[in-house]
Amino acid sequence: MRYIKDVQTKYSYELVVCGGGMSGFASAISAASKGIKTLIVERNGCLGGVATSCMVNHLLGAKHVDSSTESLKKNISGLFDVLADRLISKNYAIDPNKTALYDNPHGWYSTLAEGLVVYSEGLKMEMELMCKEAGVDILYLSHICDVIKAESSISHIIVHNKSGLFAIEGKYFVDATSDADIAVYCGCPYIKGRETDGLMAPASLMMHLENVNTEKLRTYIRENNEHRFKKLIKVLKEKGIWSFPYDIFICVQLTKPDTYMINTIRQVGVDGTDGSSISNAIIDGRDESFRLFEIVKKHFPGFENSAILRIADNIGIRETNRIKGVYTLTVEDLIENRKFDDTIAISSYGWDLPDPNKPSIQPMEKTKRKNCYTYIPYRSLLPLGIDNLIVTGRSISVQRDALGPVRVMGPCIAMGQAAGLASYLSINSCCSYINIDITNLKNLLVEQNCILDL
Repeated sequence: MRYIKDVQTKYSYELVVCGGGMSGFASAISAASKGIKTLIVERNGCLGGVATSCMVNHLLGAKHVDSSTESLKKNISGLFDVLADRLISKNYAIDPNKTALYDNPHGWYSTLAEGLVVYSEGLKMEMELMCKEAGVDILYLSHICDVIKAESSISHIIVHNKSGLFAIEGKYFVDATSDADIAVYCGCPYIKGRETDGLMAPASLMMHLENVNTEKLRTYIRENNEHRFKKLIKVLKEKGIWSFPYDIFICVQLTKPDTYMINTIRQVGVDGTDGSSISNAIIDGRDESFRLFEIVKKHFPGFENSAILRIADNIGIRETNRIKGVYTLTVEDLIENRKFDDTIAISSYGWDLPDPNKPSIQPMEKTKRKNCYTYIPYRSLLPLGIDNLIVTGRSISVQRDALGPVRVMGPCIAMGQAAGLASYLSINSCCSYINIDITNLKNLLVEQNCILDL
């Protein structure tokens, strides 16, 4: 079937940011703050992406524990810190500097103590306020269907919302869709999932529980030296009570002391680029959440009087498409702790990309690195074949096994800030993203308190 329809150009912007998650938000703010007329096109009714719509209220990868001083050390600052400070000042986030690093309710795991726990409703509001202050326009509940190209550049994106089908004209575009949707529409080369079979890391539908007895939970974990409840789950499996394909339980205390994010479900076989697969995963995940809750309420100390506060409307996707960019960040780069002349962000997060078929297994977990840092080069944000498009977030050019440290929200904000400033330089110089002066970009990042080396 062939469908042809004339569409009108409804809006025109210097920069169109496709996706309003953490990375797209940072791109838009950093570009607009330099005077660029900027629009965010977002499919949901709020900013924040996974951090809000998927209820993953834990921003990771921006800090780590310095073992020599047992204190937190920053590897990402800039907009991440601006947002964090605003949230903390309004009690929308837990200040990680005021929590005990090795006796921490946020995940019950020392590395997770390094994240920023946020209140999602406050996060939505604060991100919108920052966009208003910077002059960023937002178009919610709008789905990008396609692009119009002119040779090696995008001239328009095709969008559908309640106004119908229309075009948005842009000079430059940021692909912050998480799935490299814009790059794929342009015909840029990309890889989906594991190279050998296309399978992707498990997905997770988040659940929040309230009325949890934190002190009872904390005491049980201390006295039993319980790491992600593996001991308890082993007993439940032996009794035939625990039938799930994963053997860990991750609970993260949120901004209210008795409220927890349950990041436990691992759903295999989900394709985050396929509408039917996503729909089925949400249905199955909701059912599985209720079954998990009944077991937790009955058998997990501290959860006896708990109740389901909310189950996410959108499912958390860890992996889909990755562009083939000007440079591909490799596993070897991470192992050797390689630095780059065009480093624009540093992550301190671990490997963390579960096996597509074995959701509790981390294939790279025992692979030793010189240290915990991942230096992300600007060239990995540049897709092949399109001059006025830059990609940011988990769909940049990276080897699959090196994706774990890149995909979390701390480095996504840092990459987004770099993408927005690169857009400013490209627009001012009327050049492609690949031809900007990288020294100028790094100077701008340093001026905005971003960390490019440690």
